[in-house]
Amino acid sequence: MAKIKATRKSEYKRTTSYKRKSYSSSIKSSLPKDLWTEVLGHVASTSLADLFNVKLSCKDFSELAEDFYIFQQASLKKIPTNPFCLTKKAKSFLKLCLKFGNPESFFRQGVIDYFSLGRIKSGLEYLKRAADKGHLEATYVYGIILLCSEGELKQEGLRILSSLKKSNSGGLKECRKRTKTVMQSGFWVRNFIVRQQVMCCREKPCQVLKRNSGWEQVDIELDADDDALCDACSCNCEVKWFSNILPG
Repeated sequence: MAKIKATRKSEYKRTTSYKRKSYSSSIKSSLPKDLWTEVLGHVASTSLADLFNVKLSCKDFSELAEDFYIFQQASLKKIPTNPFCLTKKAKSFLKLCLKFGNPESFFRQGVIDYFSLGRIKSGLEYLKRAADKGHLEATYVYGIILLCSEGELKQEGLRILSSLKKSNSGGLKECRKRTKTVMQSGFWVRNFIVRQQVMCCREKPCQVLKRNSGWEQVDIELDADDDALCDACSCNCEVKWFSNILPG
């Protein structure tokens, strides 16, 4: 009797093992790999927890989830910005995201390099790469840094922030909100940008300056109507606001 039970148990294991393997194999063949990658990329862009659960469901999904496209699309909202708060697993994951061109990872690395580690060149490079991929906060911070430069770089910063002001993707208000969360996430800021006046409104004062004291440059709060500010005054306000939110 014991021998019969052992035989049945062995047959059951082989049967269930075969069924699971057959089911797993059918996943790859049911749809093209590119389509599965697109689906998993969408999952990764909304929830890392859901992506990890999918990976645990079967071997095929675990393999498909290692595609570089998944790391490009992954949402990093649940991963702390402060590098000192990261687990080894999180650090390893972020390295892969950085390697494969995740815009948020570019932004984070750019902020850490430029403001905390003093790696000015690499920090600006990462911020620009993230901005080129359409990352709003990176575009905002990159524009602010350029505004504190001279000559053509200052004009480029003015153009970038003016474009954000006119965009339909939340504009400057949304950028401020997200940027403040990152910049005050707890990492140590060692490099402070120099607050500079972008340009003067002496020739063609904007509506806000007309309501104030003559031609003098005055401090303008960001809760004023953005549409009442000319591009120069708006950018002056952004630089002042950004300087004030830096820790320390």
